[in-house]
Amino acid sequence: MSVSLQINEELNGIELYFDSKPEQTVLSSLKTNGFRWSKFKKCWYNKQSEKALKLADNLANGAIEEVKKSTVKHNNKTNINNLSLWDATQWTNEEVNNKQDTKQIAKEIRQNIKKRFPQCKFSVTSDYSHINVTVKQSPYNKDSKYLKAVKEYCNNLVNAYKVCYREGDPYTDLPSSHNFYFFNTSIDYDYIQTESTEKIEEDLKQFDIKLKEHEEAEEEIKEKEFQEYLKEQEKRDTEYKKQREEEKKQTEHIYNSVNVNSLEENNQYYIIGSEFANLNKNNTIEQYQEEVNKNDFMIENVKVTKEIHFNNQEALTNFSNMLLHDFDFLNDTGGSYTNDTRINSMIDFYNMVTEEKNTVQWNRIGVAIYFNNQLQFVVDTQGSNYSKYIGLTDNAIIKKSLNDKQVINELELNEYKHQANQLECISTDVIEELDIVNSWGNEGWTQYKETLKEKLKEHKFKLTKNIIQQLEIESLKVKMYKLLIEVDGIQEQFKDTNIKQGDKLTMFYISDFGSIVTSRITFDSVVNTTYAQYDNAVKLVFTPEKKRKLHYNYFHSTMLIYNGWYELPTNVLNEVEERNGFIVTSSKYHSCDNKQYDEILRHFEQQEIKPIVNTYKPTF
Repeated sequence: MSVSLQINEELNGIELYFDSKPEQTVLSSLKTNGFRWSKFKKCWYNKQSEKALKLADNLANGAIEEVKKSTVKHNNKTNINNLSLWDATQWTNEEVNNKQDTKQIAKEIRQNIKKRFPQCKFSVTSDYSHINVTVKQSPYNKDSKYLKAVKEYCNNLVNAYKVCYREGDPYTDLPSSHNFYFFNTSIDYDYIQTESTEKIEEDLKQFDIKLKEHEEAEEEIKEKEFQEYLKEQEKRDTEYKKQREEEKKQTEHIYNSVNVNSLEENNQYYIIGSEFANLNKNNTIEQYQEEVNKNDFMIENVKVTKEIHFNNQEALTNFSNMLLHDFDFLNDTGGSYTNDTRINSMIDFYNMVTEEKNTVQWNRIGVAIYFNNQLQFVVDTQGSNYSKYIGLTDNAIIKKSLNDKQVINELELNEYKHQANQLECISTDVIEELDIVNSWGNEGWTQYKETLKEKLKEHKFKLTKNIIQQLEIESLKVKMYKLLIEVDGIQEQFKDTNIKQGDKLTMFYISDFGSIVTSRITFDSVVNTTYAQYDNAVKLVFTPEKKRKLHYNYFHSTMLIYNGWYELPTNVLNEVEERNGFIVTSSKYHSCDNKQYDEILRHFEQQEIKPIVNTYKPTF
């Protein structure tokens, strides 16, 4: 072990630098002679004094054995009892035997603090998971800094014995493992302050002096660290200003090196197969390339509405490294759109069920970046002024038009448009007839709805979602979706069934466990009601098959009801096969999968049997 001694004239201090951790005897000698450890400078330091200089000189000149001998004197039973309060309360990272049970650990702790603080009385108790140290009495005031220092030493000592064998994992509820889990160091509730002596009073004065010296030294270190921090902060500020100036120059260079071309509708085109990384909002093009090289990207099509042509390689490079920087030429670009003929407004998309939404093909709207008329990449700002999403185009192709596959064919589309025009005419007639031009959508809604329903029945008009999608009047579109929901609600559907007491019904609905329930019942009555947070619910009273007494249940969500008692073959919702002489049945669907209703509807449609209540795919 080598030691370097430095004299700090500015702070009137001594600094010792070790090339490795000193032995315990050397550490004890350093602390006994007032040396403290600096985390900032990684050295042991002290104020200059004859005693401190002598110890430092011995260590620096290799007289380690002399220091060890000096330290041994303070480790015997006589001298540990004669430690000053300041020295006794100074904690060093002492090596302890933590491979013991809590009872043996408590015994060692009790022996240690009894020798170290003979003027105090302690209680040390333990069980398999706890160790408690309580100060019962001492000559120090209960709220004094002296007793607080004693308690702090005890706390550090107990904590030194604690070992964690395995860290816990909150995500798997795996608990951590320790040799003991809890410890507490406290002042007894019935603490007794014993009589002080002249020696103790003198010791307290020395403690105050040492504490003041320690605080001053700490303050000097903090001040020095703070000044270092200010210097570093000033350096960072200078670097930041320099960076900002450089960015400003680069930004000006970019603006002077681009030609912005906003494309008219007939000149717009498509970039097919752009590679958009799943990790977005990066600042450099290299970061996007790294993600794409990991195959962590999505293939998307982009409709180009604007082109940015760079005439300078340096400007393009700067732009490619400032993608999160705002540029005016990126204004009013980006977003998503679809050519799906079912969607003429986002209201149409929001009113689709999940399965329908998954069939919609969305495309991006973007800005194409060019250099020397060569496509570099494409930007989707999503309405921002910076390059929020980047599509790499190395494997993409450019097309003038894009033919998205349509769910509805042209013949069907024209028919739905024709029916949408009819619906607009019928709605206008109802509004004029009732004279509710300004209130049909609010106060006059109920009157409007009931009259419209009658008119639709007169015209044998079957209102469907496909027709509503083709409406051009936005306000009418919103109200028709509302009408469809209210009319197709469970209360409205039961109202139109005309079932009578004693009718036999077969019900299908998904239970709380996610599987289809088939219930054959004899109908008694139904009442519109509310259930929990649901306003549109019914209370159904019935007699189950093979039962005599009446039962009731509340229904508010998706269900199918058929008039008559029917059996649902096992193979409709399950795969049935024979294996080694056994019949194995496995479900075709996951829990709560609404596609189970599709299978049931398809099965009975083949027999020309239609449900009288269908809140899954209702018809007007």
